[in-house]
Amino acid sequence: MTQNFNLKTIIKALICLIISGFILSSIGKAEKLISDKIEVNSSIIHLGDIFDVTPILADEKLFQAPPLGRTAILPINSLLKIANKYELNWKNEAQIAQITITRKTKTIDADLIKKIISQHAVNAQHIANATGNTRINLHDEFNTIIIAMNEFGNFNISNFTYRPVSDRFTAKIEYVKNNQRRHLNISGSIENMVRIPVFANNIKRNQVIKTSDIKYIQINHRQIAANVVLTPQEVVGKAAKNNIRAQQPISAHLLKFPDLIKQNTVINLKFNHGRIQLSLKARALTAGAKGALIKVMNLKSGKQIDAIVTGKDQAMTISTNNKTAIKLAVSK
Repeated sequence: MTQNFNLKTIIKALICLIISGFILSSIGKAEKLISDKIEVNSSIIHLGDIFDVTPILADEKLFQAPPLGRTAILPINSLLKIANKYELNWKNEAQIAQITITRKTKTIDADLIKKIISQHAVNAQHIANATGNTRINLHDEFNTIIIAMNEFGNFNISNFTYRPVSDRFTAKIEYVKNNQRRHLNISGSIENMVRIPVFANNIKRNQVIKTSDIKYIQINHRQIAANVVLTPQEVVGKAAKNNIRAQQPISAHLLKFPDLIKQNTVINLKFNHGRIQLSLKARALTAGAKGALIKVMNLKSGKQIDAIVTGKDQAMTISTNNKTAIKLAVSK
């Protein structure tokens, strides 16, 4: 009995010490103001939103939060009244005059909706990848939606349909605002855009294309013909067969390699046959790019012969084993 009595006495003494220590520490501890600029999610301001207090006191409701996107001002007198009401050991040591309370919001505008639609289309495998070349068009003007930040988790896209042939989509937007479920039907198109080179200015016939002549546009992949060039490497260094308009997709058949030999110019014509190597002057009767077959005339004999363009004002006879070609080339 004596041992049990002593054990109970010791336990009671320990409990008293713990309680007294807790009380003393609570009395000596000063509550702190969380910030002079407070942001909240809830529609109700709680004591724990303003002061660093115990969990039990933190849930005490104070007053209505400001409307979405608005800021409320709480003067120092109101803070002191709140501190006194809940017997908080708080002093205005920072000498603040007021605090501001803002309700956290999420703004859902047209740009965000387009990003969400694009990602949704990717997740549903309607489009291959959400890149910078995917363009979302909304058919109707989208009015910006402002909701509480903590309600954005309820935002959802449903009833999404996509028609690949026309690139058109329809969807329902579901969200919560002020604890009420709402929805909005939207429609538009999803365009997979391709970046292609075009001419910055009109190009004249036989004009050689330079890098500075090129700019880029985004175009729907459905509008690209099979022979449209997709890279500048396919354009730069070539020449226009005819006049080409600016800002239009460039068809490969409109381009050619630039003429290295102009018509009626005097060129160097080379002839190789075994150990025989001849070089003479000839007049180009037709123009041609490198590798092109042209007609030339021996300036001394007036005879005509076919040749292949090898460089700038340079050509070579094509029939190295043709005796007639040899005779025409070397005839005086």
